[in-house]
Amino acid sequence: MRAAKRFLFLALLCLAATVSATSVVPKPLVEMVREADHVVVATITRVDMVDGKGRLLTDPESRTGPGSANQMRLHLDVQEVISTRLPPVSRKIQVPLWRMWHYQLGSMQGQLTGQRGIFLLTGRDYQPVYPADFQRSLDEREEIQRLLTH
Repeated sequence: MRAAKRFLFLALLCLAATVSATSVVPKPLVEMVREADHVVVATITRVDMVDGKGRLLTDPESRTGPGSANQMRLHLDVQEVISTRLPPVSRKIQVPLWRMWHYQLGSMQGQLTGQRGIFLLTGRDYQPVYPADFQRSLDEREEIQRLLTH
C-alpha cells in the first residue's frame, strides 16, 4: 500500500509540474485527425492578439500565458479543404490559440506570418483540434489523408 501511495504522489507531482510549466502531453496524429472537423491547407496571413474584452492589441511586447486574458489568433487563407464534416469552410478563417501558451505578439508575427501548412481544426468556430501540433507540415499530407480514410 505504501508503494501505491508513493506512486500516486509522484504521479500528482509530475502532473502539477506539467501544468505549471504550461505544456500539454503530446497527442498522436491519428487521434487528432480522427477528432478534426476540418482538415485544410492554408497560409497564415496575419497573427494578432486581443485582450479579454476582444480589443485588438498592437504592442509587439504584448504577451499571453497563465493569468492573462490575452489571446493570440492566426488568420488563415484557406487554399484547399482536404476534409470537412461541417458546412463549407470559409476561405478566410481565424484560429484562436490556447491562452495558456507563453507567446509574445511581435515574435509570433515574425515567426508565423507566411507559413503554409495543414491545419487540424474543430467546430464551426475553427478551434485547434488540440492546443499543440494542430498545424502540420505539408510533408504529412499523404499520412493525414490515409488516416482520414480509416
